[in-house]
Amino acid sequence: MQAIEFEADARGRMIEIPEEFEAFASKHLKVKISMDDHSDNMPKKSTRRLSALSIDTLAFKFDREEANTR
Repeated sequence: MQAIEFEADARGRMIEIPEEFEAFASKHLKVKISMDDHSDNMPKKSTRRLSALSIDTLAFKFDREEANTR
């Protein structure tokens, strides 16, 4: 197993491997990530997203003819 070390800026979810380590491109890699504690680029807290919506339609009266006229 070979080990290398370099610094890179993450762009979104991508980290670019420097050209001098081109032999590592398109290979299976084991990656260890370290980050300065004082970095301004701290991961942002993810926002919660609505994944499902449940609506009670028992009291709703559906008129197919009225819906088709629209």
